[in-house]
Amino acid sequence: MQTTDSALFTWDKDAYNNFGKKLQCLQHQLDLVDDDSLTKLLDEYPRKWLQCFTMGYNPEDYSEWKAVHIEKSTGKEILDAVKKGRFWINIINIDKADERFATVIEKIYTKIAENSGHLKDIKCGYSALLLSSPGIQVYYHLDAEANMLWHLKGEKKIWVYPKDSKFSPQDELEKVVAQEKDEDLPYKRHFDDSAKCFVLQAGDVISWPIHSPHRVENITVNLSLASSYSSGENRRLNAVHCANHFILKKLGLKNRSTVNKGMASAVKAYSYLVLNKLNLIKRKDRTSYYKTNLVLDPNSDSGMTTLQQSSYPVFAKQG
Repeated sequence: MQTTDSALFTWDKDAYNNFGKKLQCLQHQLDLVDDDSLTKLLDEYPRKWLQCFTMGYNPEDYSEWKAVHIEKSTGKEILDAVKKGRFWINIINIDKADERFATVIEKIYTKIAENSGHLKDIKCGYSALLLSSPGIQVYYHLDAEANMLWHLKGEKKIWVYPKDSKFSPQDELEKVVAQEKDEDLPYKRHFDDSAKCFVLQAGDVISWPIHSPHRVENITVNLSLASSYSSGENRRLNAVHCANHFILKKLGLKNRSTVNKGMASAVKAYSYLVLNKLNLIKRKDRTSYYKTNLVLDPNSDSGMTTLQQSSYPVFAKQG
């Protein structure tokens, strides 16, 4: 695995100046994992941090996105099932489980922070390896944190949509940021007319402004590194959205400002942060979303079989 700064990526001044402000598809030189090391990683990976989902073919029917039991599968069985089925494997917290990835991810954001002066106090957040089947999709959604995708293997199409209430209604955006619902948003096929579409190849890295809706369709077997980050500006923006959702919305206010500069936004953000720290913010339990009777099975034509009873996979029970 390459970990020197020169082995990460080489961007020009404009790329750094636009980072986090504009949609960008750039290049990287990360060399992170081959098939043998991926199999070994999957064999040894903590099952509480190994997530598996399957999905249907209709991008407008999010209900077909379902969890799959994966905790008893070996690395080879997982890879075999991915090649023949319709699976999205989230190998989450990769920086916590593997020091090599932790080193690379830290170097990535150190380099970005040093060259993107408009973003203050950048901190690395969630990271995951994403392993996925040919032909699968990830439904239309947005992420609460700013994130980017470092593509490592295969081809995938990704659509990124404008940050606009037409594509991400304020009520839906607030619920996602407030962790009151999963990341999915209402989607119609004609939204694609307003999107920018990329076919990612190994060596591409794509990033977009925080809260930009996006969706994915794979062409081949895929492997990517997803990484998120926060900055002072983004943390304040999310606190404003949470204040709008938990405080102002409950007061009946419909026109809730999303401005994250000035005294008013500072008061809103601070109020939410205090209430949250005092455990006065109560969120909905989303655990039932993960209950499933599907289990990974590479010997099945679909790569999975159905159990008689539904239960929670290990990652849902342990976080």
